[in-house]
Amino acid sequence: MRKIRLAHLVYDLGFAGKEQGIIKIVNHMDADRFEVDIVVFNRVYEDAFAADSSFEVVKLPKRTGNDPFLIPRLAALFKRKKYDIIYTHSWNTLLEGYLAAVLAGVPVKIHGEHGTFEHSKMKDFLQRKVWARFDAVTVVADALRQKMLREFHYPHDNITVIHNGIDRRKFHPSPEFRTAFRQRYGLDGRFVIGTVGRFHPVKDHFTLIRGFARFQQSVPDAHLVFVGRETHRGLQQQYHDLIADLGIQHHVLFVPPSREVEKLYNGFDVFCLSSVSEGCSNVILEALACGVPVVATRTGGNPELVQHDETGLLFEVHDADGLAQQLLRLYQNNDLLHALQEAGPRTIAARFSLERTVDKYQRLYESLLQRRQHKIRQKMEAASARSEHGR
Repeated sequence: MRKIRLAHLVYDLGFAGKEQGIIKIVNHMDADRFEVDIVVFNRVYEDAFAADSSFEVVKLPKRTGNDPFLIPRLAALFKRKKYDIIYTHSWNTLLEGYLAAVLAGVPVKIHGEHGTFEHSKMKDFLQRKVWARFDAVTVVADALRQKMLREFHYPHDNITVIHNGIDRRKFHPSPEFRTAFRQRYGLDGRFVIGTVGRFHPVKDHFTLIRGFARFQQSVPDAHLVFVGRETHRGLQQQYHDLIADLGIQHHVLFVPPSREVEKLYNGFDVFCLSSVSEGCSNVILEALACGVPVVATRTGGNPELVQHDETGLLFEVHDADGLAQQLLRLYQNNDLLHALQEAGPRTIAARFSLERTVDKYQRLYESLLQRRQHKIRQKMEAASARSEHGR
């Protein structure tokens, strides 16, 4: 039986949650049933994925700004590769991917939204119109489906919610990883707040820094660890300037990202996410899987992942005082801390396993392709019937 050929279209292929989520799912798909490429318009970070990954990276550079020549180049690629399914992601691949797929006659077209939408009068109009032409629009949290209805007036029934999933063989509690991390960075005996993610304005690390500084006034041995890299020039320097202004420079550590990030999570006492906007946060799920209590903003899909006081703690966007209060609750309440440590892995096993997520995507691909093939057969049979009747 011929494998289903699928191409994901992304602008960059790096360490962002969207891209890492795609890589993770593709690497765990059934290789006997699917053959997958990732087509990249801009930059490929070669260290963002393993050399033996199960997908092929196809670089198709896009010119700065509008690039009308990209669409015919994409269409030619789609025809040559004979893709059954084209899967665009977010605004940066939406229009070019859809138009090229139509030109190439690709049977199934899927679009994915992951948390942060592009907005303007033109973009709002175009996204609403083009989304409706896809066989399916996937979102990683129900909050995004509701946001599409609220902000774009998009009520269509082609939206499918599929939460992200976590590989529990990789992400799990490990005393060995905890000891190694804390010894390596001189954090033995410290209460460690950690965060993982790119240095981007949407992550609002300024609120995290301010909230930590207020918490550290009550807990002098506390340390804050950033794991990530800069995506907006000058942002990390702004972090350092604020940290210096608050006098906590000896309590903040910056660690580069790693494909073995599970070893870093295990070194934290608490994981914190201060984002302004999120879809289905992979880093929240990874921290939960490692048994690390999560304190996160009440935004986007976060409340779908974290039930306040049951599987984690939530605070309001931009609320540094609220963040400090939730951190202090965990520090002062060992029973709550231990309860959340135990709740995380249970939550992942019950609701957010990678196996469950991959199975949902594979079933979606197969059902959409079967539906399209069925419609084609129906049209051919109808045409044949008309031809016979005309004789």
